Amino acid sequence: MLSSVCLAFLLALTSSDTLSGEFRSCKEGSCANYAQFDHSTFGRVQPTGLFSNQMDEVDFAECAVVGGKVPVWLEGSMYKVGVGAFEMGGRRVSNVIDALSKVYRWSFLAGKAPTFSTKFLKTGIYNRSVAGDELVAHKVLGDIYPPLSTFEKIKMTLWDARRDNNNITPWKLKGREGITVTGEGPLYFDVDVKDLDFLEKYTIVDSGAFVKEFMSASHFAKHPSTGDSYNYIYLSGLDKGLLTGVEPAYQMIKFKDAPDGQTVGEIVGSIPVPLTDMRIVHSIGITESYVILPRLSLKVILNSTTHVCDNIVFDHKTPTVMHVMSLSDGSYKTFEFPPFISVHIINAFERENAAGDTEIVVDYPTLTTTHDFPDHLCYYQILNVDYILDDDFKYREEFRPLTDVTIRRFVMNMRTGDGQVIDHPQMWQPRILHIDFPYMNDLYRGKPYCFVYLHTIQWDNRNAMGILKLDLCNQRSVGWDDLNLFPVEPVFVPRPGAKEEDDGVLMAPVYDTQSGKSELYIWDAKDLKVLARVAVPVRVPWTNHGLWVPE
Repeated sequence: MLSSVCLAFLLALTSSDTLSGEFRSCKEGSCANYAQFDHSTFGRVQPTGLFSNQMDEVDFAECAVVGGKVPVWLEGSMYKVGVGAFEMGGRRVSNVIDALSKVYRWSFLAGKAPTFSTKFLKTGIYNRSVAGDELVAHKVLGDIYPPLSTFEKIKMTLWDARRDNNNITPWKLKGREGITVTGEGPLYFDVDVKDLDFLEKYTIVDSGAFVKEFMSASHFAKHPSTGDSYNYIYLSGLDKGLLTGVEPAYQMIKFKDAPDGQTVGEIVGSIPVPLTDMRIVHSIGITESYVILPRLSLKVILNSTTHVCDNIVFDHKTPTVMHVMSLSDGSYKTFEFPPFISVHIINAFERENAAGDTEIVVDYPTLTTTHDFPDHLCYYQILNVDYILDDDFKYREEFRPLTDVTIRRFVMNMRTGDGQVIDHPQMWQPRILHIDFPYMNDLYRGKPYCFVYLHTIQWDNRNAMGILKLDLCNQRSVGWDDLNLFPVEPVFVPRPGAKEEDDGVLMAPVYDTQSGKSELYIWDAKDLKVLARVAVPVRVPWTNHGLWVPE
């Protein structure tokens, strides 16, 4: 009998038609109707405004609707987290994730003009930089200029507080008044839901003086019924558990309300994993009965205390491992697949197969092939601004795999322990297109679904960007792009009372290289037609992820 690893590898090489008929292939020329993105180079201008400082802070500025009409039912706020400043004083960073964090908010109320606010997240790194009028030395993914001195490296290793420059994801935890802003660790910030002022910097789990917290996911997962949020913390006693009793493990945490109105963390279960096999787990999946910890093949190695990218490598020999943990008792099953690279889960859900077995389904945008991915380069170097804005695309050969993406479905049988990998057919042109930052209808997270919206980048065409909608149930797609207009990750907002999954709007700030300004675009989520454009009083640089909170 084939092992689950071998079975998954064979299935990954098999067309979806020959697997189980789960996905339809193109028939009668239907693929010609797939999303088409303009890949001509004529007139293209680099989006430098997405990757340069914007220091202004804004409070409740009224915004004019400069095109179309905002839907009358749209009431609430969209939050985005991302870049504020790459440089301060005489020092700068090169990577998007290292830039000082800023929070952005667009608000809508019936009968009133939309409003916009933005403020820097008051992290320790930000506060120390402002006090000294220079970007302070801190642990970075990319490069920092001027380079760190020997003294700065020693000080950072021995005395400096941990990296707290959270600029990845906004989230709303039950029991907390503010919007929680996350990074890649279990250290969180809350900002006021209205004025974005700093509220609190906190951790949930008290791990003790001799226990090291290495990682947490930048994305919480929200239970489809209870609304409770889940995340993990990778913990290890500094003695590897000999005296502390804390062996290296992924601790799955449920965040729930406490009687005093605050949020507490409750350990659901533990997955022992040695320090030598830590992986980057940027997002996790959740269903009604299970939480999924996906450990793809980006490994964490403890090489450097000052440069994060020195600690992240792709291991061609390390299989992808997915742990599926029961929410009721913390028990779990482990499934192995061939090595894959990805960071963002689209969705996970449960279903019953023809034999009556429970299957866990997880969809991911993954690199189509990892055979040519350089194991000596850090995956996150793709976010170095010097690379992004290079007209010669100097890393073309080394990072070529990043421009070829396949939507993959991982299917795990909870009775037999077998796993399958099934490729969704490609539903866009050109083939060489980076596709990531998936967003879907929050009401369908953890449940069977059809639609996902993604951000697209043509790395080798002056970073032409667009929006892609995929119908994974019917193998259809539609795209939106326009010359020298650069959208970032879109946020889906469902229409109140909607009966259809894609009944709603998408929203995202769009940077215009010709005017040097930003506008908020609102698209019809069904066909990606622009419904409205809202002026923004300041340029909005690159934002990573977003969140919609109803009024």
